[in-house]
Amino acid sequence: MTDVTRFNSHSFELLGQRKPLGVVGGMGSLATAKFLDVLARKSRVERDQDHIPFIALSLPDISDRSQAISIGSDAPLRQILERAHWLENAGCGAIAIPCNTAHVWANEVRQALSVTFISMIDATRQVVSNSLGGSIHGIRALTLGTSAVVQNSIYVRRNENAFDKSVLHRMEPIQSEVFNIISDVKSGRLSEAQENLKRVVQEARSFKPDLILLACSELSAISENIEGDEGIIDPIAILAEACIAWWALSDK
Repeated sequence: MTDVTRFNSHSFELLGQRKPLGVVGGMGSLATAKFLDVLARKSRVERDQDHIPFIALSLPDISDRSQAISIGSDAPLRQILERAHWLENAGCGAIAIPCNTAHVWANEVRQALSVTFISMIDATRQVVSNSLGGSIHGIRALTLGTSAVVQNSIYVRRNENAFDKSVLHRMEPIQSEVFNIISDVKSGRLSEAQENLKRVVQEARSFKPDLILLACSELSAISENIEGDEGIIDPIAILAEACIAWWALSDK
């Protein structure tokens, strides 16, 4: 990767600036752009100068996360850490990763960094807990995401008793559709993917869940036209809010 020795940890201090947010992007590129768009819109500032400064490193040649997890490989983790350390060395004060599947390795990323890691898992769990007024475990939650996210239950521990077996059986083809939608977004077939996501969300709502998690950033990227967002949890939007909260606290 490009040498960043000229961007040492004192660079921003010498300029009289606070350390910016670092964003490990490229998983995928549209999802990264969606996160940055949400970050800007949620900042609620009046001047350009008041927005959160960030350095986004979007190098999309990271190995497929779900495929790697399915075979027990940590190759994507090594690539993610390489990018995170690049941002760390460039002077960033915190790291955010707008990819749900990458958070299967959240603990490893946190342990490898010397700066704050803003975890999408922690932030989402806190929002869900606050909205439900208590523990998030045992709730009727449906997770729409990659196979790795669904199988690893990174947000809400899978509760086999929350739904009867017929619902779980009927969710299987829905999850297959979700995988196709994610693939369509990555391939640029956005209109088709958006219509299919609306339909899938309506089908999921028919099971009367407490909440539906859009646990893939490609789903977040096309979710703006879903009718009635009650019970829809978007971790990308929550991550943006967590980054804003970090920035506000870093000034104190």
